[in-house]
Amino acid sequence: MNVFNRSVLLIFALLVAVFSLALLLLALPFIPMQYEEALRKFIFDSDVTTLFAIIMLLLSVKFIFNAMESSGKYDYHITNRTELGEIKISFDTIKSIALSSIKNINSIKEAKAQVKDNKGDISIIVNVVFATGTIIPVLSKQIQNSVKEAVESATEVTIKEVVVIVEESNNYGKRRVG
Repeated sequence: MNVFNRSVLLIFALLVAVFSLALLLLALPFIPMQYEEALRKFIFDSDVTTLFAIIMLLLSVKFIFNAMESSGKYDYHITNRTELGEIKISFDTIKSIALSSIKNINSIKEAKAQVKDNKGDISIIVNVVFATGTIIPVLSKQIQNSVKEAVESATEVTIKEVVVIVEESNNYGKRRVG
């Protein structure tokens, strides 16, 4: 589950927890008698409502704890096994190698990289902004070859594919790679 989905789940769980707690408090005898009649029109007067509120509160607390603890369970590295043990290479290291392999290409004005791991198939996505007049297919193939060779030789990790995404930009003044 990505960061966005975990955040949405956390917000949802917090809202459900607040709503469930409010329903639970309304079902208990803490409300003054003058407001109780009006509130009973909006809320069912039964033990089912209280039970529903308790169940929703417990479920939302479970979701909150799951969202909090799951952030450390995701691997952002690739593990290579050797006869002496494991070698773990972070995605940030792979991104750095990929970007350093293309930093000397003059037509690149800006570049960013991402690493995706799909069940052991490693893909590198490179977003680039080229200078005006660049022949995009030729330079894209050069980027793909440079990134694949550099990462595979430095890490001994097999790269399934290198995806180059060419972005349009009017900011041609400053070169940024990173």
